[in-house]
Amino acid sequence: MKYRYIVFVIAAAVLLGGCRDASGGAQPPDDAAQEMRGVWVSYLDLDALLNGADPSTAESRLDRLLDTCLEQGMNTVFFHVRAHSDAYYRSDVFPAADAAAALLDNGFDPLAYAVKAAHTRALSLHAWINPYRIGEDRSRAVVDRGVFEQDGTWYYDPSDDTARRKVLDGVREILDRYAVDGIHFDDYFYPDGMPTQATSFEEIPSGVTVGDWRRWQVDALISAVYGLTHTRARLFGVSPTALIQTNREKAYADVALWLRQGGYVDYICPQIYFGFSHATNPFASSLAQWQALPRRPDVALYIGLALYKAGLPDSYAASGANEWCEHDDIIARQVQAARQSGADGFVLFRYAHLTDAAQEMTHLKELL
Repeated sequence: MKYRYIVFVIAAAVLLGGCRDASGGAQPPDDAAQEMRGVWVSYLDLDALLNGADPSTAESRLDRLLDTCLEQGMNTVFFHVRAHSDAYYRSDVFPAADAAAALLDNGFDPLAYAVKAAHTRALSLHAWINPYRIGEDRSRAVVDRGVFEQDGTWYYDPSDDTARRKVLDGVREILDRYAVDGIHFDDYFYPDGMPTQATSFEEIPSGVTVGDWRRWQVDALISAVYGLTHTRARLFGVSPTALIQTNREKAYADVALWLRQGGYVDYICPQIYFGFSHATNPFASSLAQWQALPRRPDVALYIGLALYKAGLPDSYAASGANEWCEHDDIIARQVQAARQSGADGFVLFRYAHLTDAAQEMTHLKELL
């Protein structure tokens, strides 16, 4: 515990400059008490929308996207602003995403327009960031060191101070330049397949386990981003994988800590991408496990749902593989189950399937 305290305090002090909100930070806006009805707008959606578009076309396509979200009963958009150390907005920290580069050169900022257009429609918009993932192209890294490769993909090293500062610089410029309602991280922390022993780029103090050391690095970033968003009166949340132990032991994301202790998140949105008949992780039991975790009353629990599975076999579900093919009301029943459990709302993955999964959305809209 001694090492944990020292490491965490130093990291938080370096990243935040000692600036923390002793009162617990920003309060959600008055309308945040309503049910979260969110949708993830992935970089895959944005690439399809922005590639080859001139500013006028991009505007009309973003308008249509937001109108669709509204028509389908959503009240919040999680807009992918950085997926691979790139930016779907004008950035001084990260290079432009390929699909947004020409538009930015022509004076059109996709994020600036999306925020304004969303708020015109009374939709909230949160900036969705993958903090560590660089991708297959190392040249997209914005640091000379502090990166590593795992299974062909490059990542920022969570324990490297320079890399962490860049992540925070990116968050800061979004908060200062755009009227986003919050900052959102998903489940890309330490990549799957990391060796359980220390790697060559890790300097782990004697007497500290590799797992604890890595969790402290992620904790430090999460705490710093929370503090930064709250100095700007915005919200911050994370959507980890549904498997609690996988988060802790493989991604080194201590979601249980973030739920029960102040200063980390305003909400958690586990991606419970399982059907009711999933052989090893049925939806109901996974939902119950998340509800059983001790949680501060000021931390909301949203449930991420797999709209993308509608009408498709699920090869990971074993005996439940055909459930999504045989039923077209799974999402609606999952929303009902989440409400009955006391969850604060849901988020759908992803935007493209709001129209592709027509029957699932028809049943869901009957509940909204």
